[in-house]
Amino acid sequence: MADILCDTRYKSNDCSKVIIFTHGDADGLVAAMIVKLFEEMQDKNKTFLIMSSMDVTLDQTDKTFNYICNYTSLGKRDKVYILDRPIPSVEWLKMQYLAYTNVINIDHHLTNQPSLYEKEDCCKNITFIWDDKVSAAHLTLEYFKILVTENEKYKKLYEKLKPLTEATSLWDTFQWKNLGSSQEEILLRKRALSINSAEKILGSDAFYRFIVTRVNSEKYTEEVFSYFSLLDEAYNMKMDTLYNFTKRVIYNFPFKRYKMGIVYGVDGDYQSLMADRIFMDKKFDYDIVAFLNVYGTVSFRSKGDIDVSEVARELGEIVGFSGGGHKNAAGCRIYDRDEIKKKLIETFEKAMSNL
Repeated sequence: MADILCDTRYKSNDCSKVIIFTHGDADGLVAAMIVKLFEEMQDKNKTFLIMSSMDVTLDQTDKTFNYICNYTSLGKRDKVYILDRPIPSVEWLKMQYLAYTNVINIDHHLTNQPSLYEKEDCCKNITFIWDDKVSAAHLTLEYFKILVTENEKYKKLYEKLKPLTEATSLWDTFQWKNLGSSQEEILLRKRALSINSAEKILGSDAFYRFIVTRVNSEKYTEEVFSYFSLLDEAYNMKMDTLYNFTKRVIYNFPFKRYKMGIVYGVDGDYQSLMADRIFMDKKFDYDIVAFLNVYGTVSFRSKGDIDVSEVARELGEIVGFSGGGHKNAAGCRIYDRDEIKKKLIETFEKAMSNL
């Protein structure tokens, strides 16, 4: 089940509701904060349910919206934001649970392009904000930019959040790798990397609460990135140890005309940086790195013009799950996590009985 980051539905049944379901990484969490702050500024009486999950499969999305709709009555004055992740499956949407509610999908993944849904009648009430060149957080802030001309308080909030959004976008779209050596670009690179470090060390819930609780500070940007920089130092030491492990366990797998390295045992939080180090290491010459983990998922990373989003999508379809992502970073599920859990419990019970 997805994590609940904020739940104020108990405040009043008479208030309009804002439901936010977001990706559990830094990009999705910053996007969720932006939505809440602007929606709350428009009407402080609104109630919120904010949920996040690192699992972006359609199956997980459908299960989460089953929960939301079972316990929350949604109507025309309510809003549902789906951030940095796909909308529910077409089959789920055809059940009409969200047919009379404003749904806004803000995303940037190649496999979630709005053109995929334009012929589906069940998607007519969904507003799609999509651009694969920037992050979901950037798109979310720009979505509310129209309010800046209405009131000075919106402009002040926009300007306060912009540095965090820019750094998040640099990290999530991998553009930090293209930054130069000027003082300004060095600062931007440090901020982008520190955002990733903070999210990985703190976890989704603590990261979200930190960036939200500090937002009233006049020195918001300085406070946030000063703390993130400290976490970045600790994170880098951990990455050195993890990379030594990665180098020991990676093995070759020829895939079409490419050389792929397969790694098992590296958590999803650290896969992007491990892949970067592998691609930069002169001892290796991999075109693609595939990370398998105990949760039944595989994450692909590639270099250059190799598009692994299609590889992930097709692999997901072959094994009965969804998949996709970015050109150089994508993933899919290849085994059901509930089945893994069931087999683990069965093995444990059998061993304990024998004991």
